[in-house]
Amino acid sequence: MPDDAVVIDVRTPAEFESGHLRGARNINLASGDFVEVIAALPVDVPYVVYCRTGNRSAQAVEIMRSTGFADVTDAGGLDDAQVSTGLPIESSSPTPPG
Repeated sequence: MPDDAVVIDVRTPAEFESGHLRGARNINLASGDFVEVIAALPVDVPYVVYCRTGNRSAQAVEIMRSTGFADVTDAGGLDDAQVSTGLPIESSSPTPPG
């Protein structure tokens, strides 16, 4: 994975909070404004996209490529993305007391 790659998690915010790659940006594919949100991103940097199983990431990569993003990698599901990027999985959920 290039050092300057932007990692994008296209799952829902709830899925993202339950565990995501460190440093990933959550852009929900199903939000209805995915195309508008990615349109604000620079197209000249590398992107690594993942989801839960690889289905949504494949859809997102296809959309991104069709809108001018040249360097987009489909990392598949979260576990595969963790292996291929070497990034740890972290949670945004608060740790329960105990």
